[in-house]
Amino acid sequence: MARHCQATERASLRRVRTGLNEARAHLDRTLQRLRAAADIPPDARFLDLGAAQGRVLIAAGRMGLRAVGIEPYAPAREQALVLAKELNQPVDIRPGRAERLEFPDASFDLVHALSVLEHVADPAAVFAEVFRVLRPGGVFWFCTTNGLSPRQNEIAVFPCFGWYPNRLRRRIMRWTVSHRPAWIGHTDTPAMHWFTPGKTRAMLHEAGFGEILDRWDLRRDEEGGRRHGWILRWIRRKRWRRYLADIWIPASIYAAMKPVVNE
Repeated sequence: MARHCQATERASLRRVRTGLNEARAHLDRTLQRLRAAADIPPDARFLDLGAAQGRVLIAAGRMGLRAVGIEPYAPAREQALVLAKELNQPVDIRPGRAERLEFPDASFDLVHALSVLEHVADPAAVFAEVFRVLRPGGVFWFCTTNGLSPRQNEIAVFPCFGWYPNRLRRRIMRWTVSHRPAWIGHTDTPAMHWFTPGKTRAMLHEAGFGEILDRWDLRRDEEGGRRHGWILRWIRRKRWRRYLADIWIPASIYAAMKPVVNE
């Protein structure tokens, strides 16, 4: 049994190490896009919500960011520390939940949440807390579910799951935790929240955020060839085109800016 547990842990750590390059590429791409729209310093104070095994945290540290992560699941935090020790890259990862951040006001330049908001108990509370800990002019970047799209990665078997009524989705998810955990990756906190552009923007504005950019605003024309730039410009020009484009993408991405108060 002990050998089996050790082998499982080693296999898990191998998967984490394999994802380090992907985490670095993701963070590098995200920062380039955000810096085109906001003032994010090279040594930005960076908070990673739901830091898991620390891949993004390690990438952030290697890129010169002053990075802190919170993660409620103790085994994930332990794996992050083991990985950081192996790579000789210190990480600051702490227990906690996004609904209650144990940081002072205006502590961070950038808050990052990758596939987290759909799993929290109270997204509105998360938005309010993120707003509080961001400095004026700071940015909240997050990737979460897309309620407009029939395509999704949260649960196997059910087609067009994002289009189900909220109550039915949550009922299925709760049932799956007990009866078919493999369908949701054996997590105890499956996705319970599905975000649409209107709902997301309303919640962010309610929390106090000002300018809000979606994936089409953030993506730069020069990231692809001439066709890529033409398609992006075509999508951006009309709201209905964004709507149609969002239907095809199984996740949504937003960057919300905390307004700068002019005294």
